[in-house]
Amino acid sequence: MLELSLSPLAILLGCVLLYLGGDMLVSASTFIADRIGMSPIAIGATVVAVGTSAPELSVSLDAAFSGHSDVSVGNIVGSNVCNIILVLGLCGLFSRLRPSREIVRIDFPILIVVSAIFTWMIHDQLISRIEGIILMLGLIVYVVWNLRRAGEDSDIEEFLTEEVTEALGEDRSDWIKPASRAVAGVFFLGLGAQWLVSGSLQALKPFELSEAAIGLTVIALGTSVPEIGTSIIAARQGHGDLAVGNAIGSCVFNVLGVLGFTASVKPLVATDVSVIDGAVLIAVSLAGLLLFARPEGIGRVQGGIMVSAYTLYVAGALIIQT
Repeated sequence: MLELSLSPLAILLGCVLLYLGGDMLVSASTFIADRIGMSPIAIGATVVAVGTSAPELSVSLDAAFSGHSDVSVGNIVGSNVCNIILVLGLCGLFSRLRPSREIVRIDFPILIVVSAIFTWMIHDQLISRIEGIILMLGLIVYVVWNLRRAGEDSDIEEFLTEEVTEALGEDRSDWIKPASRAVAGVFFLGLGAQWLVSGSLQALKPFELSEAAIGLTVIALGTSVPEIGTSIIAARQGHGDLAVGNAIGSCVFNVLGVLGFTASVKPLVATDVSVIDGAVLIAVSLAGLLLFARPEGIGRVQGGIMVSAYTLYVAGALIIQT
């Protein structure tokens, strides 16, 4: 009973530690990248972009090595659904999103293809080490392409420069603080992942939910906090393209990077995650594409509908996966 009563606190503290750990790691990594001569565009498109997926990576690795592969894979699926429906829906509530044609013609199709690849890989309920390596190779191609695109887009350059400047802070000469932040960030990510996973499993145990359902909902929402914050800030500053691009990019990073790296280290056997979950990913991506293809984009009405749809998704996932 004591463990059950403390598990909600473990979930909350786990989310806080994941947020702090990811922020510290991004800040420290940004400092190091700046000191070795990387440009703000390169730092923003690689270090900062990868850093936002640090919570998902730490949770997926912790779940995989603790024997909860369904949580690991479910976390990726749930985080991506959260990024597209909830994150962009919340952004629409704050500011109307009218993304460029490039996002509709390129970014969303890339996400749909990546989601389709995941669906094909999960059909046998196993993400093998070879498949993980293939996903990692895809991530390298995606990052290189993002670097080239960022260098050609002045809006992306401006936003990335602002993010990097904020992460660097005022004092750029002291190596002790960044090194300390890096160590603390890794520690917080590891501890936060352990608390979030164990707390969620313990808190929801009386409801007899599958591990996949827990990964799809509670854990996925907890690891998506950085994406929610970054995208809402971008939307409120009038950078609608970047808010959408950040959410889509995080989804691609989750599948290619987080799932790819985790599976390449430890193959994932996910018996509770099926092709249906992959089909949901594809359907959500297609829905996002159709909404953003509209000339008026996404406003408060569409944003409210998307947030409500995410609530229904969570409820449905908990019922179906019970």
